[in-house]
Order: sequence, then C-alpha cells, then structure tokens
Amino acid sequence: MRHLARRRTAAGVALAALALALPLPVAAAAPAVAPTGPDCPSVTADFVDQRTVGGTNEANERLQVPRAQELARELSGKPAGTGVTVVVVDTPFDDPDRAPGAASGHGLVAAGIIGGRDQTDPVRVDVGIAPDARVVSAPFYTTPESERTDGGVVPMASGLAARLGTVAADVRSGTYGSRVIVLVPTQVPRSAALEKQVARLISAGALVVAASGDRPAEGEFPEQLFEDKPGEDAADVVWPAAAPGVLAVGVSTPGTGTILRSSRIDLAAPGADAVSRGRNGGWCTLPTPSTHWAAAQVAAVAALVWSAYPREDATALATRLEQTASGSGGPASAVTGYGIVQPVEALQRRVDGASPPPADPMTPAPPPREQADLLAGTRKDAVWWGLGGGAALVVLIVLRPLLSRRR
Repeated sequence: MRHLARRRTAAGVALAALALALPLPVAAAAPAVAPTGPDCPSVTADFVDQRTVGGTNEANERLQVPRAQELARELSGKPAGTGVTVVVVDTPFDDPDRAPGAASGHGLVAAGIIGGRDQTDPVRVDVGIAPDARVVSAPFYTTPESERTDGGVVPMASGLAARLGTVAADVRSGTYGSRVIVLVPTQVPRSAALEKQVARLISAGALVVAASGDRPAEGEFPEQLFEDKPGEDAADVVWPAAAPGVLAVGVSTPGTGTILRSSRIDLAAPGADAVSRGRNGGWCTLPTPSTHWAAAQVAAVAALVWSAYPREDATALATRLEQTASGSGGPASAVTGYGIVQPVEALQRRVDGASPPPADPMTPAPPPREQADLLAGTRKDAVWWGLGGGAALVVLIVLRPLLSRRR
C-alpha cells in the first residue's frame, strides 16, 4: 500500500507539473448579438406593445463605438459629440420622448443613430454614436418613395435644393455653431439648383454627408438602376452624393444587391444591424442594409471625432476619416470607397494635413492595421510542440526515482 501511495503521489506531482507547464486557455470574447425587435421603418405611433429591443447594437460594436466614445472623452474632456451640430435634411422629426407620431420615421431613425438615448430596460442597449451632439431637423419632404401615398410629399431635387439653401444661410450666420455636419440620408436626381446649393454649403464650412444610393423601385431615376447589372456605376446619377466635396457613403454589409454601386463612394459603414428610435417613442432595429442608415452612421462618427479635434475644419475632418478607413491606401471600391469608417483609428492616428492627437501630440500613432503574418500557424504549432515536449520531460524527471526503485 505504501508503494501504491508513492505511485499515486508521484503521478499527482507529475500531473501538477504538467498542468503548470501548459498555458491556461484564454476565454474568447463573446460575439455581438444582432438586435431583435420591431423594424424601425414599420413602427407607427400605435405600436404601444413593441417599444424595446433585445440583443446588442451590433453595428456600433463593429465600429468600436464604445471605445471611441471613451477616447473622445479622454481627448477633449467632454462627452462624445459635444460642440458639434448635425443637421438632418430629411423627413421632419422631434424628440420621440416628447412628441412621438411623426408622419414618417425616416428622419427620426437617422437622428436616433446619431444621438438616440440608450435603452436601459429591460436590458441595456447602446444607441447613439455621438449622444451629446446637437441634432437638428431640416425637413424637405414627408414621405419616402417606398411609402408613397396620395398627398405625401416625396423627396425631389427641387425641394432638397430649396432646403439646403436655407441651411447654407444658417451655417454662414452661425446659427448652428462653428462645427456643422449636414446629413442627407436620401437620394434625388441631379439638378443645377441642387448642385449650386451643395457648393454653397461646402463653401460655408459644413461637412456634407450623403447616402450613395439604394436601388430605386420607382420614381425619377433612370430605368437602368432598377435592376442590378454588371459594370453598374451610379456616380453621376444619385445626388447629392455625387457632388464634389460631399462624403458619399456606401454599405459594408456583404451581399446587398439592393445597394447601388458607384465610383463616387468615399466611405462605408454597416448600414444594418443597428438600433434607433421609432415613431412610438420606443426603440427599434434596422435589419435591412441601406446607404441611408450607413450615411447616418458616418455622420455620427464624424461628429464624435470632430468633438475631439475642435480646431480642425470640415476638409481636415473628411481627410482624417478617409485616411484612417479600413481600406486606406488601396484603390477605391465601387461598394465601400476607401473603406469602412474607423472611429478609433481616426481618433488615435496621425493624419497628413490634420491636427495631431490633442492629449499627447508627440506620441506617434500605431499603424492602421497589422500586416498578415503568413507564418503565424507554423509558429503557433511550434510553440505547442515545444510546450508538449517540455511537459513530457518534466513527467519523466518526476517519475525517474520511482521507476529506478521498481527495478
């Protein structure tokens, strides 16, 4: 029995040594869960029983929004979006907590992506990307083309041109402050008047962000855009995204045949799997990809970054967003432009022609992303073989006295 006890003791020591020799497993981060709940465009004021969502704001997680918000606060000492005004030129909206029931939720949803209040019950879900930005409604229509009804005002180039003219005047007068982003989360055909008013806005110092275009089902657009065709390029057709100086935004979600391809696209964002506010005053989800929602996400990221770099102008801000995008350095894509917007990179990296990080201007920023390590798999295997061999050697050393006595 004493020899058996020794063998058990030796075996226990060997197993303990083996356990110490091998590295502990590292728990993988839990993947983001797509939000579940009512579809924002379908929500009406009488959706009284569907006011909350589940899951997470997956789009915000993909864009690393929580970390970007922390960085913005660290750099500026103020909450993300502070000091920046985002003018949403779309359908009219008001604060859904005070005045729910707008005729269309399109503009409200875009505004919620930017600065919507977080859901706290029954589960917490982050909503607004730049929650402390000032979000202003500048309506020019009441009904999206997809919701066309008798008497509804649908988006038209003439109406958009007129509204952008008044917004440009307000930007020049300082009504919105010194840092203004004008978001147009919709699309209309080109017109001379629209081209003129967009140019006025840009010369007034505003950053203009627009949707690169969803595939139209009807309306004033050319018939060739109604169906997905090889070699498609909507660059000269969809406005105001096609205007010089405008940040045109595409969708990064793969397999989206409902999105127009365009050589004019500058940046991309998920455009889906997000959470916003609905016409019933509650929260809702955006499961279907759209450049309209992607444009709102980029405008919100721009507001977040601008709040941390208040001395930059709109041109420098656009440069910062483009040079830190995920595909920066490669040729532009007809779907994602220069790449997916990266708020954390935009806050941390040095950018040519832009201000250095305010918190520590002498610290060089990390590269945009690591190069692929072609030997990573081989190196990993070698490490494990080495650990296994070391563990076996430890076991033999521990058991050697026992084996000698048995002989």
